[in-house]
Amino acid sequence: MTPQLDTLLAGYLDLRWHLNPVQATAAGRHEHDGTFARYDRTSVREHAAALRSFTSALEEAEADTLDDEIDRTAALHFARHDLLVLERERPFARNAAMHVGHALNGLWLLLARQGIPDELRAAALLSRLRALPAFLQAAADALAEPSAVFLESASRVIPGGLALIRDGMDAADIDLSSLDASELVGARAGAEAALLEFGDWLALAEERADASFAIGRELFDRKLHTGLMIRESADELFRYGERLVAETRVELERAAEVLAPGMHWRELAERLRADRPTRESAVDEYAAAMRAAREFAVGRGLVDDPSAELRVIPTPDFLRSLIPFAAYQGPGAFESDQTGIFFVTLGEPGEPWRLHCRAELPSTALHEGVPGHHAQVVVANRSPRHVRRVLTTPAAQEGWALYCESLMADAGFIASPEERFFQLHHLLWRALRIVLDVALHTRGMTVQAAAAVLEQELGMDAPTAMAEARRYCAYPTYQLSYAVGRREILALRDDVRRARGSAFSLPDFHRELLSYGALPTALARWGMGLA
Repeated sequence: MTPQLDTLLAGYLDLRWHLNPVQATAAGRHEHDGTFARYDRTSVREHAAALRSFTSALEEAEADTLDDEIDRTAALHFARHDLLVLERERPFARNAAMHVGHALNGLWLLLARQGIPDELRAAALLSRLRALPAFLQAAADALAEPSAVFLESASRVIPGGLALIRDGMDAADIDLSSLDASELVGARAGAEAALLEFGDWLALAEERADASFAIGRELFDRKLHTGLMIRESADELFRYGERLVAETRVELERAAEVLAPGMHWRELAERLRADRPTRESAVDEYAAAMRAAREFAVGRGLVDDPSAELRVIPTPDFLRSLIPFAAYQGPGAFESDQTGIFFVTLGEPGEPWRLHCRAELPSTALHEGVPGHHAQVVVANRSPRHVRRVLTTPAAQEGWALYCESLMADAGFIASPEERFFQLHHLLWRALRIVLDVALHTRGMTVQAAAAVLEQELGMDAPTAMAEARRYCAYPTYQLSYAVGRREILALRDDVRRARGSAFSLPDFHRELLSYGALPTALARWGMGLA
């Protein structure tokens, strides 16, 4: 790599840590652990100017090798997308939940990450607690065009944030004895008061909130082309989504007929969901499914063993409202400890049971663990090319995990008719996400209409469907990434198979694909000589 390009790529990654210190903490870069992002007008202008400078420099930089050119192109596309979000999409001016999520994630990651000594971690935690009131005040100032959809989402997170501040720091495995006790008490009290005050601000903001949330067709298409490197337009993807929905429904009908002749597949899904892990057995059953998926995938040679532990644990009480269902937390790109964690939120008495039924566990386990997310993250984190550790697209991340569901079904891991039924049910869910993502942001669909589709098609309860639909509103182009990303990988695999003929090896294809981390699949295609 030329010295100029090496310096540019390192500088761009450093800029990303400066723009989003919480993202830096997640990656295991701890230079900014005590701070939050800044979205005031002056900071936004400065950040945009810095991004424009890097895009210009990256456009002119020369690369010695194809791998260097791929990394340069990746950084250029990401910088352009960063600028697009900052200047055109402007979620910081509309999405209150983004600000609350950033703040709470910044605190939680300091409690969860083990990559720095406790004394430094405790100091960073105190610094972020002290910075929280000013950050939330700046957030209120930045939210010049608040969307009503996101105000509700932000309000729902406030109780979890309060629990994190009140209880989480005592429950987490971190030694805070290096801090002055009175300073810590004061910082926690100030952060708690600021979060309550921001909750009051959210209620008042409803009076002037805008009902709109859609980013529009032109910006949606630009995000597709720039951020995901997908050439098709929103309309083309909408038609693909409709086709995939129709095809998957037919397959579900066939699968249902095998299991329960004459019963509609929606009714069958409800019946099968009655067979669920108990509160006492859920963690062990998830862990067993994760082990089984890993042993199958590695034993069949589908992927290399990532040789990094994946722990399955109950979600701590102080995180319950932040993780209402279950969640995978991958290791940071630069952390020495590459253990992943899968949180399982167990229901309390009287709460609806929100975990997967037993027939869903194999698909969930392989999606989140090995060969899915955990394998991809750990392999990427070992890359000597930092661009491939850090820069990720949801189309490559979520696309790989969903591709793995099809891969493991074809290989025989998802073996029983019930398990196959839910693998198809999950595919229908991701197909519907294409349609809803595009319709919400480019075709005038309301959040209520999207929630109704999720209730009717997938049997979600009303609160879950509404929360799901709000998330689709908040992250345009993300939701279509699952099924479209899977399609891109399947197409690449077919093309590589044709190009290499008898020399094609499925394990080698996976090994080569994962060497690109979660860069856009179009760049992996280029690296494989098929661009």
